[in-house]
Amino acid sequence: MEPISRRRFLATTSSAGLAGILASGVPPARGQQREISYLCWNNFAPASDKKLAEIGQRFTKDTGIKIKIDHVAHPQQAAKYASEVQSQAGHDLVEMRMHFPWLYEPQLVDVSDVVAELEKKYGKVLSSAQDTANVHGVWRAVPQYHTFFVGCYREDLFKKASLKVPDTWEDLYTVGKELKKMGHPVGIPISQNYDTISTASPVLWSLGGMEVDKDGKTVRINSPAAEQMIEWYKKVYRDCMEAEVLSWTDASNNTTLNAGKSGWIHNPISAYIVARKSKLVTADGINHHRSLAGPHGRHETDVPRHIGIWKFSKNVEPAKEWIRYLLGKREVYDEYVMSGDAFNLPVYASLLDHPVLKTDPKFAALRQMEGVQFHTYGWPAPPSDKVQRITNEYILPNMIAKAITGTSTKEAVAWAEKEMKRIISG
Repeated sequence: MEPISRRRFLATTSSAGLAGILASGVPPARGQQREISYLCWNNFAPASDKKLAEIGQRFTKDTGIKIKIDHVAHPQQAAKYASEVQSQAGHDLVEMRMHFPWLYEPQLVDVSDVVAELEKKYGKVLSSAQDTANVHGVWRAVPQYHTFFVGCYREDLFKKASLKVPDTWEDLYTVGKELKKMGHPVGIPISQNYDTISTASPVLWSLGGMEVDKDGKTVRINSPAAEQMIEWYKKVYRDCMEAEVLSWTDASNNTTLNAGKSGWIHNPISAYIVARKSKLVTADGINHHRSLAGPHGRHETDVPRHIGIWKFSKNVEPAKEWIRYLLGKREVYDEYVMSGDAFNLPVYASLLDHPVLKTDPKFAALRQMEGVQFHTYGWPAPPSDKVQRITNEYILPNMIAKAITGTSTKEAVAWAEKEMKRIISG
């Protein structure tokens, strides 16, 4: 057999490769489709998840990048993050709430370029989202949306019994006693979930209390304000609620309001959204009011969510393209926000008065108002990985539950102080 020279080999294979390209009509760069994966929570506004899937399909059609969107219940997200970081494998993008970008800072890509583009288009990111996604001056996640807690109540029951809509936490105790007598107790969880923290924190803040001081180092939970908060919880639990709240999940308060049992819960507007979409008999009777005040003002829990990209991802640039498509294209972002019926609110300054707020008069309580202070967990302590660890261990909920189930108030507070100091000094 005649040997083939190197020049002849290259010419032959090049011709064959060119023939293949001409036959298929697909250039080499497009021959292997790019693919990314995105981990999200199961949104309490279910239509948002459906809309996200639709947008994902359009993204693939428009860009040629295939996207796989997975959902988990949000209590499982923390374990999922830890598992993926430990194995250095999993999803390219992850949706994160609160201070998780601080906890996973070393594992997250710098996405400052994407945030700069969005701020140029929509204005500055809200302070709550900046505090939690911007870590030591570097954006470790892109702010996506936020939601916050308001009073959700059965307006029909209040009118029937001539009850005054509460303005303070003490007012809630007064009307809560009447609601329980009517068979419609107050529904505030006192268990290991985020909603417990989202209510306990505003009660504590309104009394002048805090978990950790603004220096981020000094634990302040052992205080008269924390004791007052526990005593308030004790009487509300005794006179306004039922024992089931000690084992509730984050979804339980929504369920009990929509089922016609609870007369008042502290929550985002997701319960009403589901009731309205599902045409439940309780939907017409549900309304909302601002979160409640105390001697030290009116405070609300703000819950920002972000999109981060793992450093172990081999698809960083395509992942950024997805974020730009979902959040950077105004028509797409609007479509996504509208699908959530005011549950997923924009986190950019020029979009605060978003048209979604005008789609239902019962969204009025979500409008920005003077005199309302919005905070993320741990305020006034600056955001940090340690604040997220305090959240993850549910120290505030456990402190309240201990006091309600037999531990003395002072012992419960001392226990919380010890646990928080262990984390802060660790």
